[in-house]
Amino acid sequence: ESSRYPNKLKKYRRCAGLSQKRVAKLLGFADTSVVSRWEQGRVLPSLLQVFRLSRMYETLPHLLFEELWNRSDSIDCLLTQHESVNSKESFYT
Repeated sequence: ESSRYPNKLKKYRRCAGLSQKRVAKLLGFADTSVVSRWEQGRVLPSLLQVFRLSRMYETLPHLLFEELWNRSDSIDCLLTQHESVNSKESFYT
């Protein structure tokens, strides 16, 4: 099964010498399920959580999701969604 949101969270966590349990505790989660889903690419962490992870792992935020960062189609998709939202907003105002 391929990752929906490819990332390097597990790699950077291990390089930082942290367990999923420790990361979950530092972020205020009761268990490791959220951290596990992030690492598996099943869900994306919030922007705030990405910043927290990057500080914990001592790396830049975009390096945690380098493949997504480098994919131009991701940017195009986000821009299309943003433009769609903006056009709907202007339609209703």
